[in-house]
Amino acid sequence: MIAPPRSSQQEHARAALAKIADLEACSEETLDRFAADGSFRIFKRGESVSSRGGRITTLCVIVNGSIEISMTTEGGRRHVLRYAEGGQLFNMIGILDDGAGIHDAVAHEETVALLIPKVSVLRALDRDPQLSRALLKLFCFRLRGLYDYIAEHTLLPLRARCVRLLLTLVESHGVEGPEGCIIMLKLSQEEFAEMLGRSRQSVNRELRSLENEGLIKTSYSQFVIPDLGRLQSLAGDQPF
Repeated sequence: MIAPPRSSQQEHARAALAKIADLEACSEETLDRFAADGSFRIFKRGESVSSRGGRITTLCVIVNGSIEISMTTEGGRRHVLRYAEGGQLFNMIGILDDGAGIHDAVAHEETVALLIPKVSVLRALDRDPQLSRALLKLFCFRLRGLYDYIAEHTLLPLRARCVRLLLTLVESHGVEGPEGCIIMLKLSQEEFAEMLGRSRQSVNRELRSLENEGLIKTSYSQFVIPDLGRLQSLAGDQPF
């Protein structure tokens, strides 16, 4: 198979970068340089994108698909932090502090990513203050999310945490369907439990309770929310 011309790849890369909300304030010159320096890669489901403790050499821009971001203890206990989806980017911390990767990143499904070399990102930061501000804003957004997560983990009962996680997944992966709002990200109940950092058995009990009350439906690794407003009301009843 003959590879497409480099100019065609650059055009596709530039079009992909134009859809990344976190980069929309960057200069045209920065985006053109990222498109010229970057390269596309397809990751198969279960394939490693980067690893905790590993060397970070590229900024990963997810074009489509999703990537599971997780950490595993020496004892084998695993916690899924989030699922990064199309339009998001990661590996910035390792690029900025020149340190090792802070988590494991694995393709949750077949995923297309644009990989931008570290040196290209660092040079862009030196010449484009808009990029620096955009990344600071992104870090602040994620830090707020981390503080919320810590508060929920510390203060809320498991049922409330299940509800809030479902609503978070609706924001990122929800689409309207005939039976309600469908969370399109396929998650087993074990993977859902790993996002909460609790045992599968305890989380399954809460999910069954929510299903018995008609708040959710589960089938084929998907969650359906029949009445989103009702679930949101339940989350609103849980103060911090």
